[in-house]
Amino acid sequence: MRSFFSILIAISYLQLLAQQAPVLERTVTLAAQDERLDIFLKKLSQEAGCIFSYSASALDVNRTISYTFQDQPTREILETVFDGQVKIKQKGVYVILTPPPNTSKEVVIRGYIVDKNSGSRISDVTVYNPVTLRAVTTDQYGYFEYVVKKPTPDDYKLIVKKVDYTDTVVLASQKRSSFQKISIRLDKEKLNNVGANIAKPATHLWSWTKRSVANIHLSNMRDTIQRTWQVSFVPFVGTNRKLSGSVSNDFSFNILGGYSGGTNKAELGGLFNINTGSVKYVQAAGLFNINGGLTQGAQFGGLFNLNLESTRGVQAAGFMNLTTQHVRGAQVAGFLNLAGEHIEGAQVAGFTNIGNTIDGTQVAGFVNVAKNVYGSQIGFLNIADSVQGVPVGFLSFVAKGYHTLELGTDEVMPANISFRTGVRAFYNIITVGIRPEKTDSVTWSFGYGVGTSPKIMKKLYLNFELTANQLSKGNIEALNVVNRMYAGVDFQVARKVALYAGPVVSIRVYDTTFNRHPELFTHYKPTLQQQQTYARYDLASELWWGFKAGIRLF
Repeated sequence: MRSFFSILIAISYLQLLAQQAPVLERTVTLAAQDERLDIFLKKLSQEAGCIFSYSASALDVNRTISYTFQDQPTREILETVFDGQVKIKQKGVYVILTPPPNTSKEVVIRGYIVDKNSGSRISDVTVYNPVTLRAVTTDQYGYFEYVVKKPTPDDYKLIVKKVDYTDTVVLASQKRSSFQKISIRLDKEKLNNVGANIAKPATHLWSWTKRSVANIHLSNMRDTIQRTWQVSFVPFVGTNRKLSGSVSNDFSFNILGGYSGGTNKAELGGLFNINTGSVKYVQAAGLFNINGGLTQGAQFGGLFNLNLESTRGVQAAGFMNLTTQHVRGAQVAGFLNLAGEHIEGAQVAGFTNIGNTIDGTQVAGFVNVAKNVYGSQIGFLNIADSVQGVPVGFLSFVAKGYHTLELGTDEVMPANISFRTGVRAFYNIITVGIRPEKTDSVTWSFGYGVGTSPKIMKKLYLNFELTANQLSKGNIEALNVVNRMYAGVDFQVARKVALYAGPVVSIRVYDTTFNRHPELFTHYKPTLQQQQTYARYDLASELWWGFKAGIRLF
């Protein structure tokens, strides 16, 4: 039992230590007046709860100092009393103090970023060089460390950026080791623009975690940096470093994949390209392209293209194209094209096209879907709310188009039911017919056709239709198709009610090897105008004039 409580106490103690700030970030209030440095360090170690390890000869701790520190972190106190000329390393409760390396090949710039008004330290601040684009961020205690190899005069200029704060330019000391406390102030205009601040993270297309360094940089960088070119191996491993998502390049080459703020002329990616902003002229990738801004020119993706704003030009992909806003040009995909808003041009897909308002043409191997179409739809199945043009396909459903239920009769089948759907300029017909008989099996037919119905005058329309109907008795056992060409009139006698009638030219094609075809005419027998046999194919044909008439319900 005693061992159990000992373990419990040890665990509780470790949790308490874990919750405390690191030794170097613990705030201390301390004063010294003409006091030897070694004595001061002893007092500081007691206040901060640490043990200092150093060489007295290397750091000259016999000198006297006079300082007053009020609620300042241990790190800042050490940097102040040693004038930044000390290397500080923490190991547990031990703080090791050594002189900085005596070399001109490396410069270390470090410090805290604090709020100018409150004095509080600020985390997740971007500190970068505008020439090299080397960037670091402050930790949760507002501390940063910026290391430069083989420094040049340009390396000492740093820009400090943070969401809702004004941008600050800093000229760092050219000592090989320096410490700076940098104050930044809130920008009231940016702070008031709450909507923009909330919406901006939605455009960041690459964030492995909420606290990833790259995502922090993206949040802080409001302005886009311009560069002539960039090369990257994967996102953030390239010439634009961690700031690549905030850099717009004229030319961009990504060996595997890249992430940029935008492209002004051309971008190539072995696997993928991702841009938070606009892309112009040419973009090609082995797998996919994703753009957050306007895309202009030609975009080629082996698998898919995704544009979160508008597309102007050609968007071509092996599988899918998706544009959330307008498309002016063409979308060409092996499987699916989707546009969230207006399309001016064409959508061509192996399987499906989906759009809102179409000014142009949709061509799909299976289905086209749109709200308003000013042009044409060509596909097996076309679906739209309204069409000012012609949908061509096996079936077209237009909510504000032409759809009727027809009850009629003709010289072959006394009772027919047909459904018409599409627009009057071009519609599809599905029809079934039946001939009641006293035998066990009834004669019936089913068929498909197309038609057009131009307007002659108010309430009066012409009808031109082509249909093909399989005629069978009982089961379908052999070819027996009646092809009909109809020309008639359609008169609307009331709202959603019309009468129709007209002559028909019919051509029957049937299998001559089958001798149980149903009788062709029972209640009316027209004269056969032509009969012909095709012995080589075991087929025969018959031609005659007939009629059809009935009522249509809209």
